[in-house]
Amino acid sequence: MNRLISFKIVDSKTEAINYMLEHGIEYTMNVIEKKERSRELLERYLHEGLPELPSDLSDISIMERE
Repeated sequence: MNRLISFKIVDSKTEAINYMLEHGIEYTMNVIEKKERSRELLERYLHEGLPELPSDLSDISIMERE
């Protein structure tokens, strides 16, 4: 319940219980896992910076798209 509140999915423990009853435990856990993964990625990118992206497309990647 506290994780639902900390991720601002719900505002109170009562709403958290109602959310779990309405959507089911499995769905609720999936939502929490996605939020945790998003938070981890955001923290990593804020700490390390964004990954370097290639400035041009190689011939191989262009051919793969066609």
